[in-house]
Amino acid sequence: MKLRSQMLLAAGLTLAVPLVGWQSVQQLYSTLQQTRIDEQTLKVANMRLALSEASVVDTALLSGLQTGQAEDWYAETSPYPIFVDGYDDDWQTLVNDSIALTAGNSDEKASLRVARHADRLYVFVSVEDDVVEYHVPPTLQVDAGEGEQPDRQASLVNGDSLELLIQTSAGGSDHVWQHVLFRTIAPGAVEALSASDTSRDNGHRQLAGMPIRSWEGAWVQTWNGYQLEVSLPLPPSGLKVGIAVVDVDARDEARTRWVGNIDPEQMQRAYRVQSDPETVPTGFLFYESDMADQRLEGWTTPGGRSRLYDVHGRLLADVNKLYERGVPEDQLEQAAYSSEGLWDAILLRVFAFFVAGDLPLLPEYSGKPASLHLDDARQALVQHNEPVTSRYVTDENDRVLGTLTPIGSAPIRGYLLYESNEEHASAYAGSELARLFSLLLLVSLLAGCGLLIFALVLSSRIRRLSLEAQHAVGADGRVKGLPGSDARDEIGDLSRKLSTLLARSADYTQYLEALSSRLSHELRTPLSVVRTSIENIDRDGLDSQSLMLIDRASGGADHLGSIIKALVESTRLEQSVQMAERQRIDLAQWMAGSLARYRQVYPDMKFISDIEHDASASIMASPELLSQAFDKLVDNAVSFASAGPVVLSARTERRTVDRTGDGNSVMLSVCNRGVPLDQSKLLQLFEPMYSERSSDSRVQGNDVHLGLGLYIVKMIAEVHDGSIVARNDNGWVRIGMYLPVP
Repeated sequence: MKLRSQMLLAAGLTLAVPLVGWQSVQQLYSTLQQTRIDEQTLKVANMRLALSEASVVDTALLSGLQTGQAEDWYAETSPYPIFVDGYDDDWQTLVNDSIALTAGNSDEKASLRVARHADRLYVFVSVEDDVVEYHVPPTLQVDAGEGEQPDRQASLVNGDSLELLIQTSAGGSDHVWQHVLFRTIAPGAVEALSASDTSRDNGHRQLAGMPIRSWEGAWVQTWNGYQLEVSLPLPPSGLKVGIAVVDVDARDEARTRWVGNIDPEQMQRAYRVQSDPETVPTGFLFYESDMADQRLEGWTTPGGRSRLYDVHGRLLADVNKLYERGVPEDQLEQAAYSSEGLWDAILLRVFAFFVAGDLPLLPEYSGKPASLHLDDARQALVQHNEPVTSRYVTDENDRVLGTLTPIGSAPIRGYLLYESNEEHASAYAGSELARLFSLLLLVSLLAGCGLLIFALVLSSRIRRLSLEAQHAVGADGRVKGLPGSDARDEIGDLSRKLSTLLARSADYTQYLEALSSRLSHELRTPLSVVRTSIENIDRDGLDSQSLMLIDRASGGADHLGSIIKALVESTRLEQSVQMAERQRIDLAQWMAGSLARYRQVYPDMKFISDIEHDASASIMASPELLSQAFDKLVDNAVSFASAGPVVLSARTERRTVDRTGDGNSVMLSVCNRGVPLDQSKLLQLFEPMYSERSSDSRVQGNDVHLGLGLYIVKMIAEVHDGSIVARNDNGWVRIGMYLPVP
């Protein structure tokens, strides 16, 4: 394993510290969360007990317990007053759906929306009617007799109209019902009129058609019908309400077609005799109870929200303090603009995301805040009078802890939902958990980064030392040296020791290079003495055995002289190659002269030339060195050729051999047929002192071969900014060099 990988592994192991810390923080977090659940469950139990004993809450719950009809109206609380103009612009922010009016005998379609603000109730009715018939007041005749005046009902209304029946008190009062009529002669503001005649026990008589001053309305015609928006004093919650939209297509038509939740004739009878509300088939009106809100106000602390629902899931009270804080405003602003507050906010989001995970959106926040949705799991728990606590997010993406508990038992009268904002200052960011984990993570990251930087620096120094050591010895085996490092550590000490070792090796190499010259100088004198002694022996007085021994001694002396001469020439050649002068050479002429010379030197071998037409250009080279290189190549080719001629070849190839050239080069090579070259030893052929010759190789005369021939070819090619080539070419063995063409 590489050092960098080892250091990376060590740096990765430091991540075990935050992982262990993470597990500890999660366990501690779970414990704290369970503590928060227990505290909130206990608080909700106390709230439930207190609310069960509150009369105002009990009254609100009982009113919702007695009915669950589809005709009931729930008035959503609007945060601002609604401008009565007949348009639904002010209703766009309200989320409750409209109520479809389906009862009746008319083909027209009508829908109803109800809202409240302060002490006013708002009703918005949308009607689809192909023929909108407005009211036309009849003409009264001054001289008409009895029975000749227009019908009183026709004088009151003879077009499309809207009738409302409102229960104004719970009973025991003079005004139990109020019957109201809306009709208009044209779109615009419309008055609320008394729809029926009635008499009171005190003798006061109220006639139909009298305006009701506390009501107001607006009528707007649409492309498929009309819209009517009404504002009236807020009736008590839990009382009955009824509506009927009467449709006529002609003024003389009987007013019998209607759509709503009660017949207009039943409205008239209930209003005239002030019928018992239990006998009138209408729906009920529900909305949030201000008294119940006041009761919940004292139990709801900053950062919490309390909602009271009836048994049918309709919202009866809502006290929202989720975004309030129990700290002074000046301290809150100071914390918000401080760096600590910003850091806490970042920790809050990151810590809550990884620790608490992804939380669902409760149905109460999915667009219907005025209704409670109980799934099967929550329904099963609350039916056993057990509170249900869960975590979820609001529609504003805030994490809350909510506890739902039933109120009352056998039967359940309603539900209480209490929520606390877990993103409050007392939740995560302000706690020491997030700070502890962030500190562990920061220390681990710093330690890991430090180890990584150290590993990179250390590996780069070792890599640099490795590259310097790789280039400390040249391809020819000469020692170039290694610069020592000044660093006072183990790597610097290793660098200095390697530098000293290579310096000693260079000195020894220089000694060995000079040894050949010294040996040749020292051996020449005794070798001359041996040769002179052999020559001075009288060969005529020796027998055949002695003559044979004398010939062997003479041959050995000559062989030893050839070795000394080869050693001296190899040493001088390396020096002469670097100092050779180049001149322009015509390849065609030079190849022709070389071919003639080799035919004379090797008369038993056939030589031919292979020169391409494009290769007849001239090159810049040293003729002596080029001839010496070919002498070595031809000598090897003749020695290893098994059959066939030796070919002197010159070819042009597109090959970059010079850093300053344009890529054109000429390949000068010698080819022969023989044993193919071993692909794994191609580079070794050009190393010094390496030879593939064996005892059965063809050796010319008594020539000495020290394995320097192809090494000399390589030196000559590199001096001419070229490169060597050795390969098997379709049964031929080709060895030569690439030289650049100027």
